[in-house]
Amino acid sequence: MIVTEGLTKVFKNFRRPPVTAVDNINYSVDEGTIFGYLGPNGAGKTTTIKMISTILPPTSGTARVCGYDIIKQPLEVKKRIGLMPENSGFYGNLTGLNVLMYYGEFYGKPKKVRRQRSLELLEDIGLGDAIYRKVKNYSHGMRKRLTFCVALFNEPDLLILDEPTSGLDPQGTYEFRNRIRSLSNEGITIFLSSHLLTEVEQICDMVGIIHQGKIVDSGSIDYLQKKIEGSSTEMTVAFQMDDVADEVLSSFGEMDGIKAAQKVGKEYFFRVDSKKRIPEVNNELVRNKIGVYSINVKHVSLEDIYLNLTGGGGK
Repeated sequence: MIVTEGLTKVFKNFRRPPVTAVDNINYSVDEGTIFGYLGPNGAGKTTTIKMISTILPPTSGTARVCGYDIIKQPLEVKKRIGLMPENSGFYGNLTGLNVLMYYGEFYGKPKKVRRQRSLELLEDIGLGDAIYRKVKNYSHGMRKRLTFCVALFNEPDLLILDEPTSGLDPQGTYEFRNRIRSLSNEGITIFLSSHLLTEVEQICDMVGIIHQGKIVDSGSIDYLQKKIEGSSTEMTVAFQMDDVADEVLSSFGEMDGIKAAQKVGKEYFFRVDSKKRIPEVNNELVRNKIGVYSINVKHVSLEDIYLNLTGGGGK
């Protein structure tokens, strides 16, 4: 659905050195997937989106979107995508219905068809009672919903979402996530750009992580977890057990192969150098007459992956 080939964007300013916002990126998004494009603010996410949606020409390289070259066939790309930018630029004096009627005209739809499609979308997205209200009187969440309607107007094969839940309350975020999953189930490919780790982890099939304009890794979350886990000789093990005296807990730090032992909430965490240390810890707990109820290896989270690949910094 999306294949980038050395996609690069350099912004030039005569008074300052040129800035490479996107640097020779190569990745692909398979049809029917929800692809999370993850990175800190300023990493190059929005610039990438502007290029693959043909708003901004690349300095070098190219991409194929829905089978069409973004440079040679931009109109074919536009026909098949829906774009939800982070910030909308609607005319405030237009009503919600007027906005959709206006954008629908770009697709060459007859007025009657545009009106029917507009009313259906507004009702479905929860703006049925604000159809004739001026957009300048919409709340932030309502503007987000309207922007989403615009992106869906042409029934796209590929939906591109740039920070779709930024500024939304928990209920609005929950509803957006459900809608994204529903659209994916209908066969629409989703490209979701975000810096919110929980959002990407909860709904995305595949992830691409961009840092300082470069793709530092991509793949399924499971693949990235195993990759990070495989590159480390250490692991964290969580024990649920009876309370342990501080002096007993500190003594574990002196055992071979145990890097640290600490209590967090109702759990005790041990940093060990291999799985073979787990029964050794358990035996020592039993020797100290401490009851153990469960033992779980803490797997790498998307946050761990992100911090490992980016160092936790922005651009």
